[in-house]
Amino acid sequence: MAIPTGRKIVVFVLMSLLIMNFAFTIHSQENQASLLLDLKEARAKYEIARQNLEKDKRLFENNAISEEQYNQSKNELLSREVAYQKLILRVISQQSYIIVEKAVKYQNLSGERRVKVTLRSTMEGNQEYLSQFEEHFDVFTPEMRSNKIYNIFVSLIDLENKTIIGAPYEIRVPVLELGKTVDADFGLLRDVESLQVGLNYGGRKDEKNIYLEKDASANIVDIVSTQFSQEADLGSSAVFDLTLERFSSTDDVYTLEVLNLPRQVSYEFTDAETNARLSQIKFTQGVNIKRLSLRAYLPDRDDDNIVIDRPLVFYALVLSREEREKLGGLESKQFTDADLAAIQGGKVKLELVPRGVGRIEVRAPSLYHEITVGDSIQMDVTIRNDGTRRLDNIRIATDNPLNWRSIIEPDLIRSLDPEKEQIVHMTFIPPDDVGVGAQEVKIKTEALADNRRVQTEDKTVRIQVQAKTPILWTAVLIMLLIGLVLGIVIFGIKISRR
Repeated sequence: MAIPTGRKIVVFVLMSLLIMNFAFTIHSQENQASLLLDLKEARAKYEIARQNLEKDKRLFENNAISEEQYNQSKNELLSREVAYQKLILRVISQQSYIIVEKAVKYQNLSGERRVKVTLRSTMEGNQEYLSQFEEHFDVFTPEMRSNKIYNIFVSLIDLENKTIIGAPYEIRVPVLELGKTVDADFGLLRDVESLQVGLNYGGRKDEKNIYLEKDASANIVDIVSTQFSQEADLGSSAVFDLTLERFSSTDDVYTLEVLNLPRQVSYEFTDAETNARLSQIKFTQGVNIKRLSLRAYLPDRDDDNIVIDRPLVFYALVLSREEREKLGGLESKQFTDADLAAIQGGKVKLELVPRGVGRIEVRAPSLYHEITVGDSIQMDVTIRNDGTRRLDNIRIATDNPLNWRSIIEPDLIRSLDPEKEQIVHMTFIPPDDVGVGAQEVKIKTEALADNRRVQTEDKTVRIQVQAKTPILWTAVLIMLLIGLVLGIVIFGIKISRR
């Protein structure tokens, strides 16, 4: 019966793993056996050198050999002892290991993000292996017996581009005793959730990918905004991006608040992904970062509290329930710098600059006129600044039918303050050979407000041109009408007298 292809692959993988494990076990055993043989050989050479020195010492005391020969024996013993000690240190160093016990991300009082890495020197699990070499440890000096690891270099590395993101770039730990711990405290040059801890000690390099823990001692949520200062026209809104990061191990509910924003400015917090409106947030298990948006709505008009071009400085806060209860009512309350510093919670300073809006309103008593051939039209147009910023260089022009002319006085208004207006006189003159029918003249305006072009709306004047009626025929018609009226009156009087 044929074995299915998928099962063949599984069997092949399992067999490969078994062979690799078996080969690794054999290699480890060979290394261990080789170290034991090397140690026995080094021990033998050391013992021979020590015995030779004892023998040469007695001969030298009896003047049987020269001092030079005696010194050669001492040097030979020292050389054998150093070689023996190096080999034992090699055994110890191969089993000495530094583990990253903790890597905690926290925020200090100045708002700087930092990472504290806790290192531990350990040989746990290797004591049984080392017990095979205990008979050789008698040549250790007290310093060698202390089981210390010297000159440990620690660095924080970004997982994506493998660049160092810790400040300082590298920390040197002079010495670490077996079973003891030491802390290496870094500032974060780039805010990340995971990183790589690089260790370099005793000719060994070790790299560990770490997901950073949060400081459980601080029940706060930090809040930052990359768009902390914005401009917005009156009557519009501004959106501030907010990134919230939890520095806590609890699953508390946090309240979102805004302080020192004038009551005329309304606002709302929304989720950056779902656009749901929020007033509270909660971090789920394993989630430490949330992205929100704060939208602030400016009123249509400025006042004493909202002044054009004067920044509105306010704060967005993320508070625990306990801290929110301490603040009490926030309506119409202005917080000072000292008040804000005393608040235990995440806060970010934001700035909104109200900008005025320039708007032109063109008004006329009538935009429809009737004339006869040979007549002209005179009309007044009111130019009004219906916005909240001064208008500059207001130009008034017309788009005329073919061969029509227009006279505009004035055709340029240098400036016009908000809520102000000015009368413009216009005369439309048709050509002598104008035809009978309807004509249109467009009144166009353009202006600047704060060096920005103002959107305007054209006005259309409709003109109905009629032909002239001859005077003679008009007089005849009038006389006939008068005669008809007189005839009717006389006829009526006669009838009444009968």
